[in-house]
Amino acid sequence: MKAKIFEVVLHKLPSGKSPATALEEQINQFLGQHPDLQLVSTQMSTLVTPAEPNAMPRTEESSIIIFCTLFYTDPGTGKPALCKH
Repeated sequence: MKAKIFEVVLHKLPSGKSPATALEEQINQFLGQHPDLQLVSTQMSTLVTPAEPNAMPRTEESSIIIFCTLFYTDPGTGKPALCKH
């Protein structure tokens, strides 16, 4: 099984662009380049850095990063790998 990690840093998104749209574009581009892969599972997680009480950023230095990981098999290769986008 392989994994592909996508990330969106909220403060780096262009004005008016949603995190969902940004992730969708990244994932669709990857899937377009790998039409034969078979999706096994997905996972999403969020990171607030630096960590603050109640997981809500209160300082201008805080960042929120959303990660989406696709776990898949690629019939074209038998080698497991972890790829980061």
